[in-house]
Amino acid sequence: MTYDRAPRPTLAEVAQRAGVSPSTVSRVVRGSTPVSAELERTVREAVAATGYVPNLAARQLVTSRSDTVGVVIPEDQGHVFGEPFFAGMIQGVTAHLSTTPFHFILVVARSSDDRQWLRNYVASRHVDGVMLIAPQRGDPLGRLLHETGVPVVFMGKPFDVTGCRYVDADNTGGIVQAVEYLYAKGRRRIAMITGVREMRSATDRLAGYRRGLKQVGLPVDERLVVDSDYTEEGGERAMGELLGRPVPIDAVIAASDLSAVGALRALRTAGVRVPRDVAMIGFGDDPDSARHRPPLTTVAQPSVEMGRKLATLMVDAIEGRPGRQRVLMPTQLVVRATA
Repeated sequence: MTYDRAPRPTLAEVAQRAGVSPSTVSRVVRGSTPVSAELERTVREAVAATGYVPNLAARQLVTSRSDTVGVVIPEDQGHVFGEPFFAGMIQGVTAHLSTTPFHFILVVARSSDDRQWLRNYVASRHVDGVMLIAPQRGDPLGRLLHETGVPVVFMGKPFDVTGCRYVDADNTGGIVQAVEYLYAKGRRRIAMITGVREMRSATDRLAGYRRGLKQVGLPVDERLVVDSDYTEEGGERAMGELLGRPVPIDAVIAASDLSAVGALRALRTAGVRVPRDVAMIGFGDDPDSARHRPPLTTVAQPSVEMGRKLATLMVDAIEGRPGRQRVLMPTQLVVRATA
């Protein structure tokens, strides 16, 4: 038994139903040129009514584009899927790309083999652009991708690529706010649990700690600085190391909320009262921060909006549109029970 296939609706049929030209339908479907909200609604309704589906393969032959962008995170999978910032950022990227013809693939590139495969994949034009998340000092990935000629935008200011588009949070200013707040509360022995020093966010947050101490007139005591890795386990280890040093502390700023949660666990184990004996401030304002017991004081960064801005820069770069090259998103201290 054979079945006759119904003919696919054509662009011309959509145009006739919407009362516009085929080129107008094409512009709306591709999202390549801004149109009025009323016109877009009319065309979208006609597309839905006719069941029209764009012939992406034919379009790719004409435009030499894949309508795909890569979101690349140079971290191990456990960190990627356990870090709330990445989830918020991806949510923002998805929200913006849903208004465009583009979709994305997520690539976790940790090993040197991963990086070489990715470089070749991008150079072969399987994607129209790349969003590189949290570039690290000494990692050649950003430079390798940039050299392919495919548009690259960065989440976090890169260390070794100049003249590029990037989105970042005001990491330095956020930590300065935290130091000034603690100083105003009478804290004078303020310690810092850092993030991964190879990451721009960590170096900027440590710079904010040093700047904040200078601005309030406190000396920088390197014995009050402990390296960590943005994880709960790392925060707990770092806090244990701080407590074992022969220097008093009355406040701690952790470079991430996860590190702060681990540090709080170490303080509880040691019988240290929070915030009476030691105040604690994290960074990120993760979804669980307000639900933690006690609720965590933290520096909020707008991860979802950062993802939206990153995707906006990505599409602008692919389309060759002029626009902002660098976006610095504000951070804000959120005061809760730990400080």
